[in-house]
Amino acid sequence: MLTYQIYPIAVCEGKHDGSYYTYRANFGLTYKNAVYAWYVKGSGPKILVDTGARGSTFRERGAAEIDLISMENGLARLGLVPGDIDIVVLTHLHGDHVELGSLYKNAKFIVQKKELEYAKNPHPIDADLYVKSYFDDLDFDIIDGEISLDSGISIFPSPGHTPGGQSVEINTASGKAIIPGFCCSLDTFKQTEEMKHRGWEVSVPLLHHDVREAYDSALKIKRKADIILALHDPSFIRKEIVA
Repeated sequence: MLTYQIYPIAVCEGKHDGSYYTYRANFGLTYKNAVYAWYVKGSGPKILVDTGARGSTFRERGAAEIDLISMENGLARLGLVPGDIDIVVLTHLHGDHVELGSLYKNAKFIVQKKELEYAKNPHPIDADLYVKSYFDDLDFDIIDGEISLDSGISIFPSPGHTPGGQSVEINTASGKAIIPGFCCSLDTFKQTEEMKHRGWEVSVPLLHHDVREAYDSALKIKRKADIILALHDPSFIRKEIVA
């Protein structure tokens, strides 16, 4: 089985209330967050997980997000340009994970069928999270369930945060790394004393489509992974390579 290296490209950072990624906990605590795209390097196709986003878009919506690097410059550090990317795996279709899809002119975009169907006709409570202009013209490879993307890389459904979220499991020299298909921090997967009292092993994001599915997806990832690359955790901002 092939092994891969994973490079985080942190495009912007900001702050959230602690409860954003830890359900019914950490209210009133300020936590740093980040937005990433993840480059998966191997001998096969050039793979990106999520597209990156712009801090300015967050600021227009009232969030104090700071730009760190453009996607073009982030890829340039790896010797790449957006046109080099062959595959973009979209964990889900919320705006901060698909906003820059139009950069990757030669890429196929892998998305779960349930996610795309819902994103095109979301419930009003979720409508502002899905910006159709970001994904309407993308070249989709629509899947339904788990697939093997390449030797050592697989994609599996992880619904709950959204109806069709999907996670990416990657074989690395350091062990099995998973990029979760939902907004989370590393604290989402840490069991506190309060959680033990409730009988919880993991938490879930504040924003969720189905809290029970979200919990089950987080628990599955915690039990499967050697390394969890939580989508919004700030731990990876300064790192050139994470696995």
